[in-house]
Amino acid sequence: MKQLTILQAIQSKESFNQEVCHRDHLGLEIQDFTEVNIFYENFADTLEYYLSLREKIKGPFALHGSFVHLTPYSYDQGIRQASMFKYRMSLNMAQLLRADYLIFHSQINPFVHNPLLIDLDRKETKRLFHELLEEFPSFKGMILLENIYEDDPKRLRDLIDVIDHPRVQVNLDLGHARLSKKATLDQWFEILGDRIRYSHIHWNNGEMDQHQTPSLEERKEILSLFQRHHCYVPLSLEYFPKDICKELVLYQKAIKEGGLDFAL
Repeated sequence: MKQLTILQAIQSKESFNQEVCHRDHLGLEIQDFTEVNIFYENFADTLEYYLSLREKIKGPFALHGSFVHLTPYSYDQGIRQASMFKYRMSLNMAQLLRADYLIFHSQINPFVHNPLLIDLDRKETKRLFHELLEEFPSFKGMILLENIYEDDPKRLRDLIDVIDHPRVQVNLDLGHARLSKKATLDQWFEILGDRIRYSHIHWNNGEMDQHQTPSLEERKEILSLFQRHHCYVPLSLEYFPKDICKELVLYQKAIKEGGLDFAL
């Protein structure tokens, strides 16, 4: 029986649930630092708040990094500098908070088909993350690239393989993958394989990125996917539930009714 590790994803410190502190396999993903202008404003209170409770979190601790309009290898010097500032600040927050995981979007543009441009993007992304990990040696966690707009998991697989760093892997966003017209959810698992080290869990109608709460039957379907592909990674609930204890009860029910090989 495999241990199921769940993280409560929160968009701001006001949503933090103290119950996260009481279970070894219950973690926290914070998204406060994704707000587009936060690093130009006063974020010290937010950082101090999480520093004050960091020791209380027994399970995994994850931080979602900046992601809006980032192009760190842009030919435009201003865009490049602004993007690098956001990446560095996100890594600095992750380093100070001793995050186990730092999540960035892949920044893959599915409408770019020119092989020369795709190759350039991959090589520059490799340079970016190798340099950043050298620049922040006290960050001991893993950087995870999340599928966002890409329709084909092969693009993300190939990007991770070009980056070729053991601490740069994949956050499979299940809701985003469900929107794919080129690959089933099973194919996302099959193609990405053991590059998947973490997953965002939310649901939708297959047409829009709705971040819906999954039903009991959908929870069974989600957990069976992970079991079927022997992918036992932390699951972050990115539908932002307020009552994490209620969520644990519902996942326990899904495990029992679905005859699944998980323990909570």
